[in-house]
This record gives sequence, structure tokens and C-alpha cells, in this order.
Amino acid sequence: MNIYLRKGWHILGLAVPALYYFGLLAKTWALILVGSAAVVVVTMEIFRYTNRAVADLFARAFRRIMRTEEYGALNATIPYLISTFLVLLIFPRVIAWVALAFLSFGDTAAELVGRPAGRVRIAEGKTLEGTLACFGVCFLVGWYFLGWRLALVGAGAATLAELVSGGLADNFTVPLAAGAAVWLVGYFTRAGPPA
Repeated sequence: MNIYLRKGWHILGLAVPALYYFGLLAKTWALILVGSAAVVVVTMEIFRYTNRAVADLFARAFRRIMRTEEYGALNATIPYLISTFLVLLIFPRVIAWVALAFLSFGDTAAELVGRPAGRVRIAEGKTLEGTLACFGVCFLVGWYFLGWRLALVGAGAATLAELVSGGLADNFTVPLAAGAAVWLVGYFTRAGPPA
């Protein structure tokens, strides 16, 4: 696996949310595109699990972005697409965009810093350095779009979800936890971002 290609794939997942956020794609079309992609990936997974030839072809085609544990387990793209769909469906445009950017950029920072430079282990497979990188990147993204108060809340929620989620679960939990935290705090403090 090439970590840079994998994280590039992760960031490429922001294409549809970006088009939606910047007003180039209606919410309905964003949901249709992400939902359709999820159906295609789930269908591919079914064939991968039921047909050895398809599994071998899939492994060869995606070997540079798949983790070893994904060969015999769920593809990480599925929870990524499901959370993207739910976040786009549930949250206002700016919160959806920021929550998904937290996943793409925060998770990428955590891995790119934590793997090579991480020295202080704080959870299984997680380091203090990677966790701080995740928080810092999420905070900067959030600050730009939400202001520092909601950025602090969202970055904290995203980082905590990334830290406690094992395996592929962070692709699902990070944007949902961050989006919910920002929306709730914004709603109850009336410091919410525009819809």
C-alpha cells in the first residue's frame, strides 16, 4: 500500500461535497452521486466476497490504496460513502462541508504525522503526535469556515472520534461526530454558521 495514494483517494472523496458546498451541485444531485457510488462499491464488495476471480482482480487493481486488513474485510470506502451521504443529508451545507473536510484532512494529517513521527502511544495504533496533527488541521479548517469557537468544538469532536474509532470506523464516526457537535453547539449557543 502506498499511504500517499491512499490519502489522495481519501481527499478525492471531497469532490462531490466541494461541488455542493460551492453551489455548483444541488443537494439532491450530491446525494444521488454519493448514493450511487455507495451502491456501486457495495455491489463490487458482494462480487469480491462471492467470486475468487473478482477478489483477485480487485486486489490487483486496488493494491496500492488498500490496507492489508481490507483484503479479507470491509472496504474502507463503504463507511466513507455512507457517512458522506448521511452528513450531506442531515447537516446544513457549511457544517457538512467542514465535517467531511475534517475526515479527509484531519485523518490524513493524523496518519502522515503519526506513522513516521509518532513516539508517544496513547491508544491502539494512535500516537499523541498524530492526534495533535489531526486536531491542528481540523481546527484550521474549521476556523476558516466556522470561526474559532465552533472550530474548537468540531476539531475536538473529530479528533476524539478519530482517536477512539478502531480500524475503518473513523471513516464513519469522524464526520458524523464533528457535524453533530458543531450543529448542536451552534444551535444552542446561537453561534451557528449559516445554513
